Amino acid sequence: MKKITLAAFLVALLATVACASDLNFGATARSMAMGGAGIALGDDSGTTAVLNPAAPACAGAKFRFIFPGLDFHTMGASFSDLLDSVNKIGGDEDDALSLINDFAKRKTGLTFNMVTGFAGPVGFTIEAQANGLITPSPEAAKWATAALMFRDSTDVNLTEVQTIIDNANFDAAISNALAGDTSAANAAFDAYLDDLNQSYVDASVVYGPSLLLGKGFSTTNGKMWLGTNIKILSTEGKRWQVKGTRVGSLTVSGSNVLADLDFEAEELPGEGRKTTMKADIGLIYKPNDSVWQYGLVVNNFVKPKLRGITNTQDDPMISVGVAAVLGRNFLFAADFVNITGANDQNAKLRLGGEFRLGRLFALRAGYSGKEWTYGAELLGLNIAWSGRSAQLLSNVLRF
Repeated sequence: MKKITLAAFLVALLATVACASDLNFGATARSMAMGGAGIALGDDSGTTAVLNPAAPACAGAKFRFIFPGLDFHTMGASFSDLLDSVNKIGGDEDDALSLINDFAKRKTGLTFNMVTGFAGPVGFTIEAQANGLITPSPEAAKWATAALMFRDSTDVNLTEVQTIIDNANFDAAISNALAGDTSAANAAFDAYLDDLNQSYVDASVVYGPSLLLGKGFSTTNGKMWLGTNIKILSTEGKRWQVKGTRVGSLTVSGSNVLADLDFEAEELPGEGRKTTMKADIGLIYKPNDSVWQYGLVVNNFVKPKLRGITNTQDDPMISVGVAAVLGRNFLFAADFVNITGANDQNAKLRLGGEFRLGRLFALRAGYSGKEWTYGAELLGLNIAWSGRSAQLLSNVLRF
């Protein structure tokens, strides 16, 4: 009976993961499965150090390996889309054109995060984030809907897709071409291309080492732990504008208007590679003889200087949390993140719980402020999945 129950659980797990757009593995997955909550937790520094710099000191004097945490986030795409495209983020012109061809129908974000290291009284981590953002113009979305590609093409039949494109300049180009006014047709089509060409592909990469420092103090009614996470970050941002240009004049074949087109992704001037520093600070407090404990984190206490990068969260951000450890098998956590509304984002309530089934198994669930999240620990490996997972507060790139 136990084998049947376990098999049914694994089948349900795989089916749910297959439908998710966001997946998390390793160190970050415990919190992500609980809706991103856990600021007040310090029971396992291998999974809590990524949330609160005070957590390693709270966990005690032992050093813990931070099992590589891998986070995959998508917006307007699926997890399989991300796996197929993550190597194109920050590539060359061909990669930018490939991304716009894949995701021109809607604004799309593709994000990959990684963290590993060790935590203890003194800790060290290596972190990396890559974020690709594809922002097609409204006309580019119509172009893709008409099954047209952003690549060099000859004899593109404009008449066939006129009802889908539904653009005044596009219509004028066709009517003028059919009327024999080639000059007016070319001018109208060039005006249409100006609208089509407002499409951009942004790539941002941030990586670097960090130093974790923490210390515990006894108070009259409990114990307090303080910590900081100092990061030296290398940053690089690139932006391409996808442009289509007319090659020669529009031509007429019977009742059809044809065009030859060249497409390119032009890299726009940027800041290049930069190095900056950021620091987060945190606090955890646990009253004596209580199941409750409390946490506070100030992300970007030392604000990083991020230039030439899109979709950042680099302003100082304050978050608070509470957790209840109810015996050895169950805990609950709730965080109120970004209570000051930094980075033009609203404050969010994140909730989550964990039920342990022995040392190597656990079930988790939560709410990220946007969607429900789920996860499990199987033989010590953490995994989490959701339609929209929480943003790790310590990240400087947001999704």
